[in-house]
Amino acid sequence: MRLGIRTRLVIAFALVVIGPIVSTFIMMNIMINKLDRDPEIVKFNSLNQSFQKVIETVEENFDIINNYEAFDSLIKPIVEEFDGRVRIMDPMANILYDSSELWHNAVDEALAPDTTIFSLTKYSYSIDIKIGQEIVGRVIIDYDINIMPVDIARKVVYHFSGSYVFGLATLILFIVILSQTISRSILVPLKELNKATESIAEGNLDFAIKYKRNDELGRLCQAFDTMRDKLKKSIEKQMKSERQRKEMIGVISHDLRTPISSIKGYVEALQDGMARDEAQFKRYLQVIKDKTDRLDALIDDLFLFSQMDLGRLKMDFEIMDSRAMLEDMLHYISLDWKDSHIEIIQELPFASEKVKVDMKRIAQVMDNIMQNASRYVGGNGEIRVSAVREGDELIISIKDNGIGIDKEDLPYIFDIFYRGEKSRSRNYGGSGLGLAICKSIIEDHGGRIWAESSPGQGTTISFSLPIIQNNGLE
Repeated sequence: MRLGIRTRLVIAFALVVIGPIVSTFIMMNIMINKLDRDPEIVKFNSLNQSFQKVIETVEENFDIINNYEAFDSLIKPIVEEFDGRVRIMDPMANILYDSSELWHNAVDEALAPDTTIFSLTKYSYSIDIKIGQEIVGRVIIDYDINIMPVDIARKVVYHFSGSYVFGLATLILFIVILSQTISRSILVPLKELNKATESIAEGNLDFAIKYKRNDELGRLCQAFDTMRDKLKKSIEKQMKSERQRKEMIGVISHDLRTPISSIKGYVEALQDGMARDEAQFKRYLQVIKDKTDRLDALIDDLFLFSQMDLGRLKMDFEIMDSRAMLEDMLHYISLDWKDSHIEIIQELPFASEKVKVDMKRIAQVMDNIMQNASRYVGGNGEIRVSAVREGDELIISIKDNGIGIDKEDLPYIFDIFYRGEKSRSRNYGGSGLGLAICKSIIEDHGGRIWAESSPGQGTTISFSLPIIQNNGLE
């Protein structure tokens, strides 16, 4: 699961705060454990414990201080633990007890209450003796040492300072690493977007944004890439449409010029009296009519296609029974073709399904496909029509036994003005718009259209229509 930028920022700030605290705490524990194992500190702690034991013993047994042997037997073992000297004085500075056999004057040392006196080799500690709330005397403890309390303090400060320095270093490290990580995760997609906008400004749309992370900027990059792709397709479609329009002008000019030139020639022939008899006169008029009909059909196709291209072609949909609709269409087409050399065959009964169609437009599709097929079949031409249900679709197929279509031409037969002939020969006639119009009409019905063919094996053009379910929904 990819984390969003907001979540990553929250985690980063939390790590910046918590990380140094945790690292400092761990380091302090390490330093404390190290100090606890330091020989000098262990010795110093032991000394303090012995001092405390002396003071407690004196206070508890002060009433027998005049019994030197009894009192000494209690104090001496403790003094031997630290190899020092204990002196007890009354408030008047009189010596009540001295653990050492040598006499040292300690009057001056005991003048101030609770004092600690240092020399290069001697450590003296003085504290009042209280029985209840009354001060009954003072204990002076002397001890020869090779380490001073200030050295111990310095060592403790040094170790704890190291912990804080380590915490500060961790804080700086976290800030550097996380700022680099966060900035990279933000700057990389921004650089991609900046590069993309520069490419688009230069007219280059053939690129893809590589940043694919599923975060806010990743989704922005994906949306930008989708926009770029749609813009590219839109421009390609516009360029294709422009090429088609230019091609349309050329093709229309040719397709209009040919019948117009022919009509003009026959009209001039009639004007010059070249029709010697009534039969020849009627034949000339029939040719003029046929050419005029071809012009009329071409203009109708052009108008219909222009309406489709502009999205202005309106559909009048109604729910029909497919069998009744197709049989009715096939009946009228057969009547129109009764004098032709082509046989129209219905393959099996048409499937009876409910379809939502513009009957006029579907009839136009059927007529266009069959007219197109009629141009490419021989003397014993056959056009077979079938309609079957496949899943949720009605599949209508129109199959001829004509010359077929080359494999390389098959994907383009629904493009405007494409006749499946490299030379664009007009030998087979047609406007070149029929199948393109069929494709547009079927797609407006929510269906699809396709062709299957092999040279010399005929062609099958099929299209689908969505079936209306029992509940009235497609």
